[in-house]
Amino acid sequence: MPQKKRLLFNLFCLLIAYGNLNAQENKIDSLAKNLSNYSLSNKPSVLFIHFDKNVYTNNDQVWFTGYLLKTAADLSKYNTLYLSLINNQDSSVVVHQKFFIENGYVFGNMTLPDSLQSGNYRFVANSNVKFDGVPDMQFVQPITIKSTTINPLVASISQFKTNEKGNGTVLLKALSSDNRFVSAADVNYIVGKNNKVVKSGKAKTSIIGEFMIDYPADKINADNNQVSVTVKKNNHISYAKFDLPISSDNYSVKFYPESGNLIFDIENKVGLEIKDLNGVVINAKAVLFANEKILDTISTNSTGMGNFLLTPVSNLKYSVKLLDNGNLRGIYELPKPLVRGANIRLNSALSNNELRAFIEGNFNGVVHLVAHNYEDIFLSSELKLKSKQALKVLLKLDSVPVGLNTITLLDSSYKPIAERIFFAHYDGIDQLLINSDKTDYTTRDSVKLDLKILDSDNKPLKGIVSVAVVQENRFTLANKTNIVDYAYLESELKSLPINLSGVKYNDSDYLENILLIKGWRKYKWPEGILTNPITNQRFSDYEYTGVITKNKKEIKTPVILNTIAASNVNSFNTDSNGRFLLPYNTLLINEKVKVWLNIDVKNYAAYEVKLSDPSVAIKSYQRKINYDENIVAMSALAPFSESITSLAGIKLDEVTIKKSVDNGLDFASYGRNACGDYVCQYGILNCQNHSFGKIPVKGKTYPSNGRVVIYQGCIETAVNPNLLMLNGISLPKEFYVSDITNKNEPINFATVYWNYQLFINNKGDTQLKLTTGDLTGAFKIIVQGITENGVVFGEKTIQIKKP
Repeated sequence: MPQKKRLLFNLFCLLIAYGNLNAQENKIDSLAKNLSNYSLSNKPSVLFIHFDKNVYTNNDQVWFTGYLLKTAADLSKYNTLYLSLINNQDSSVVVHQKFFIENGYVFGNMTLPDSLQSGNYRFVANSNVKFDGVPDMQFVQPITIKSTTINPLVASISQFKTNEKGNGTVLLKALSSDNRFVSAADVNYIVGKNNKVVKSGKAKTSIIGEFMIDYPADKINADNNQVSVTVKKNNHISYAKFDLPISSDNYSVKFYPESGNLIFDIENKVGLEIKDLNGVVINAKAVLFANEKILDTISTNSTGMGNFLLTPVSNLKYSVKLLDNGNLRGIYELPKPLVRGANIRLNSALSNNELRAFIEGNFNGVVHLVAHNYEDIFLSSELKLKSKQALKVLLKLDSVPVGLNTITLLDSSYKPIAERIFFAHYDGIDQLLINSDKTDYTTRDSVKLDLKILDSDNKPLKGIVSVAVVQENRFTLANKTNIVDYAYLESELKSLPINLSGVKYNDSDYLENILLIKGWRKYKWPEGILTNPITNQRFSDYEYTGVITKNKKEIKTPVILNTIAASNVNSFNTDSNGRFLLPYNTLLINEKVKVWLNIDVKNYAAYEVKLSDPSVAIKSYQRKINYDENIVAMSALAPFSESITSLAGIKLDEVTIKKSVDNGLDFASYGRNACGDYVCQYGILNCQNHSFGKIPVKGKTYPSNGRVVIYQGCIETAVNPNLLMLNGISLPKEFYVSDITNKNEPINFATVYWNYQLFINNKGDTQLKLTTGDLTGAFKIIVQGITENGVVFGEKTIQIKKP
């Protein structure tokens, strides 16, 4: 160690902006151009959606605010959000709606179908802008449905056995949700995935609702290790999937050398990640070997991640064995070290105004260091390496933005040899403070909140945020997202391990491991020269188009079209061949209103309209998006303080069926008119506490959303052959405010308050008032949005008790 310290250069290299360089200017300019094109090629658009909660019931209300944090195309091109609820079991689209995007914001709500079954689902959102033929941006929010609807058919798969002859068996069980056997059910199964099918077949369940599926275990690998099953009994269908073990080993052990590769004869930091084959992280200890000699004991923490130091020597093979109850099991080889290379070592990847790094290689030569964010180069410098002598480098980060940035080390030919990610200005993340007038409230009580956004110097900032006050048991850790984690981490690094605090950016130890293990990737952007710059020509729109024919032949003259969506009335012409485009503003609707498309011709029976709805392509794309569910140990979930209550008042921990099962989606059968309007048992128009009632009468006065309205009626005229009904683009609906003085109306919303867009001033005195309902227990106040500097998130818990 003393000798190594003598060899270490006590040199601080202050890096300067690449625009001031002379000899390297042309090379750096070319590098910057490649980086800019690389950035555009990788679609840097970022969308985040704040949903009011992540656990819903069937027939529940969903409220959300979407933020377009970054757009690759001009902001004005984004006008429509396509939002689908997808069942994780079979990737079927359960609900699909369109919402209006304006100035980078989108506000909306939807009612979930009464027929939803319990299980894991996901919201998938895309915009109307395409890049190279696919959606430019997307956002996925996992949710859980706790349904009050009894499912008569539930399929599940479990591992039964794997024998030494290379054969395996899984057990399929078909039960009702009250644990009754479902016999003689039709079974279709496939062993494989991604069109790589190992085996498939059809069968029926036994008298006890079971069926054994055999598979060739020796042919199972990472590309085909899945069993997918469809079970059908009468009109009921259930789906199940199961990931097969790839080998007899129950663990996946991966190594991540800092900055990309192990290098012979110099010290390397190595990230370690251990999971089981179901993706569950493992807190484990292991032994590091050089050939058969024990070097060290290493370990992972509760996130399944850890790290260790290693100086590889030639002619030695390095491996790890896991410690299991004092016994060694498995053997996991480290990647082969490079004979010639260099690395970047950081004491900490979380920096404020400076970043200290060690650059070391096992060769003599010139290297180039650049700091960038895959869009722009901020700093660069030429360094002279001497073999096995570390350079101590200090980077001043004044010109580097807050968030994830990258150091890339290039050789003398400007080819990448190492890369390391870091978080710049970690102390510069804006803070949101939520102060309540008290911590404990009673039901139907008044709550006063003070909201304040502070920068790193504790100065108040302006901001625009969405606010949700929701029963705490409507959140699960596995589904939890927030705008700061997403903007600074997940939009770049994609799927990350769950953090038990629920907020990733606040946990420095977690972030250090994440930036080491998930942070080195890409670094092919400097290679070659991208001669064709990326332009807006690669961007296009999902458009609602159509064509009109007469007597099944192309028309010769334009035809007038009319669109009617309540007060949104428009007229326009087709071209001379009958082709037309429906502008997005002609499709804007209020809740429950359809868009009526009318052909303004006399002999309309001779004309035919063919429409191309972009929702068809969008839904097909959303279903096929690869999605890995977050897995978290049950012990990490917060206990429910009160059972989830459905909007109809049925508690899920003691489900009582008071009506026959109906899996239909036709709400009219529940006492709604053709527009979906109804009056609940307490005389409230479209009451969110109740999903059906009497048909409202046109011209009659009803209480609704905290005020009195005159019902304007519903157009129920029979549709003429020249009149088509289209699904429009929804405008935001006002959040229902309960009347706490009406003792006859129960207020059992899990979401007691929602605000799409609240403006926070820079005086530090923004106040918010709301009321509680009839539910008791812990409630989360979640506030998140954008500020003058970036994004912000805050949360607080209050208690609601009976008076």
